[in-house]
Amino acid sequence: MNSGKLNKRITIKENNQIRNRGGGFKPSEEEVILSTWANINTLSGREFWQAQQMEAEVSHKVTIRFRSGIKRSQMVFYQERKFEIQYVFNRDEGNRFLELYCLERV
Repeated sequence: MNSGKLNKRITIKENNQIRNRGGGFKPSEEEVILSTWANINTLSGREFWQAQQMEAEVSHKVTIRFRSGIKRSQMVFYQERKFEIQYVFNRDEGNRFLELYCLERV
C-alpha cells in the first residue's frame, strides 16, 4: 500500500453502554477511539427486502496504518457516512496496515 493513497480522514468510534441505577443501561454514547487517514475502496453492493422495506448494503475495505485495539464492535465514520466493521485483517501479520472490511447500510 502506498501511503499516499491514505487520503480520506476517518474517525473510529465505539458505543459505550453506561449502567443506570435500576440495573439497565442508559442510551449508549459514542466515544472517539481514533481519528486517522485511510483509503476506502467499494467492494460490492446489494439491495434486498426486509420487513417489507427495500434495504441496501454496500461493502467497503478501509485501509489504515496499523493500530492495536481496533475491534469489530467499533464503527468507522467518514463525512456523514457510518460503516460497521465486520472483520479486521492484519495483512501478513506485518503490523504495517490494517484492512477493515465494513458494511454501510443505506
